[in-house]
Amino acid sequence: MRNTLLFLVLLLGSCKQQIKQDGQIIASLGSKQLSYEDVSSQLPKSGVLNKADSVALLHTIARNWAKNQLLIQAAEFNLKEDLKSFDDLVIQYRNDLLKHAYMESFVSENLDTNVGPKEISDYYEKNLSNFELKESIVQAKFTAAPVGAQKVNDAKRWFKSNYYEEKYLDWIEVFATKQSAYTDSSWLPLDEFLADIPLESSNPYSYLKRTPRFTCEDTMMVYFVNLSDIRIENSYSPLEYVRESIRKMILNKRRMELIEKVEENIIANAIEKGDLYIH
Repeated sequence: MRNTLLFLVLLLGSCKQQIKQDGQIIASLGSKQLSYEDVSSQLPKSGVLNKADSVALLHTIARNWAKNQLLIQAAEFNLKEDLKSFDDLVIQYRNDLLKHAYMESFVSENLDTNVGPKEISDYYEKNLSNFELKESIVQAKFTAAPVGAQKVNDAKRWFKSNYYEEKYLDWIEVFATKQSAYTDSSWLPLDEFLADIPLESSNPYSYLKRTPRFTCEDTMMVYFVNLSDIRIENSYSPLEYVRESIRKMILNKRRMELIEKVEENIIANAIEKGDLYIH
């Protein structure tokens, strides 16, 4: 391949002051030219760079542009037999981008994103077999206090008795230093919950099932644990645990139906206008 002369123009002063007109050429490579207008978005405001840095920046921009152009020329020269397939790929990629952008814009403007609770519950009931749990989950929360807190042993006893609930609540309000980030109405994986508390049990599921309220401790803290519910692996997920997933499934189904409708309407309209004939 015959090398083409690269001509680089570098002026002094700040970038914006050096090149005052959009038509000013910074570099040229054969018939190709790099102008101020092409690179203006890459240049800082006037006065940001000193003279030397301005020159260095323009030089870097011009070299990168030239390198890119020369590599393209080398590729076109050495890959002539493959250029047709590259051109086809570029055309296909452009067409795919256009179709995707159009569909996304249409869906964004026309998709009904309101999914009511009844629609979600109906979907859940009709597709219950699809919502088997892959892991055990719990509804639980805990609050922890230092092992050396005053009357901590009394607090353990109060916690386990409904009769002394007010005493426990008054005590824990004073001494609690840690609590779960989730509420007792939130579902979370059992393993994730067990990682937060120092429960020592060879069969934690059975223990939690028969002991919904208990205390456990490590060397630093006493954990007061309340368990609201537990579901074992392979049982059905509670609705609340999969509510958001169902909402997304419903929206995705609507989205696919809307896209299919658009595609069918486009074909029908083209046939009706006489623009499309399918022989």
